[in-house]
Amino acid sequence: MQERRLEGRVCVVAGAMGDMGEAVARRFADEGGIVVGIDRRPHAVGELSLMADLTDEDAVAAAYASVAEGFGRLDVLYNNAGPLDPDDHSALDTTLETWNRVMALILTATWLSCKHAIPHMGKGASAGSIINTASFLAGMGAATGQMAFNAAKAGVEQLSRDLGVHLARRNIRVNALAIGPIETRQIKATFERLGPEQAERRFTHMPMGRFGTLAELAATAAYLASDDAGFVTAASFPLNGGIPGAFTVPDLPPRQR
Repeated sequence: MQERRLEGRVCVVAGAMGDMGEAVARRFADEGGIVVGIDRRPHAVGELSLMADLTDEDAVAAAYASVAEGFGRLDVLYNNAGPLDPDDHSALDTTLETWNRVMALILTATWLSCKHAIPHMGKGASAGSIINTASFLAGMGAATGQMAFNAAKAGVEQLSRDLGVHLARRNIRVNALAIGPIETRQIKATFERLGPEQAERRFTHMPMGRFGTLAELAATAAYLASDDAGFVTAASFPLNGGIPGAFTVPDLPPRQR
């Protein structure tokens, strides 16, 4: 039977649409949480489903005020901001427009969500928990593209570290979840476009030889949300299959490896 570690706790998933947000929302609900989903698109995630542009401060403030008005408090916040942008490449050839867009959708959205959720947190019997989605790439040098994404996710890690320290005595824990490649529809489609040979070459750089699962992601988020992680704060929690610790071989043709 599923543990119910989040029984009665008000759990917001900000950026609720998509495979990852929906998986985390389901797990929170399965563990007894009262789930509120927030996304800029119409959706039906959570007992309360709100629409808000997470880069618009007035909209974000209004969304969290609605949660507080409806439930009296907020116990768990999962910030799921951060899609990959197809125009995000090397810093040398990414436009300022793309850079600003990526920073807004990841770092600014996460900051605004924390800013307007925190005043309603730490009021329950258990500690409040904020989980911000970062990336294992934030701690590695990128040989190729998505440098705005990596920089934004590194900012999310530092924001989480600072807030975790700042709020440690206010009954609120804050952690970043350093996510590796998770098997979503988007990443599966990307690997299908690469073809089997190119996909296999990429799997050689993954010690476990596979993607993480949505179930593993959701279970890790539920752990960080629960009292089982009561002494975990201001941390970057790895969920990456050991990729950063692996020796990386050059990306050579198979006959040269």
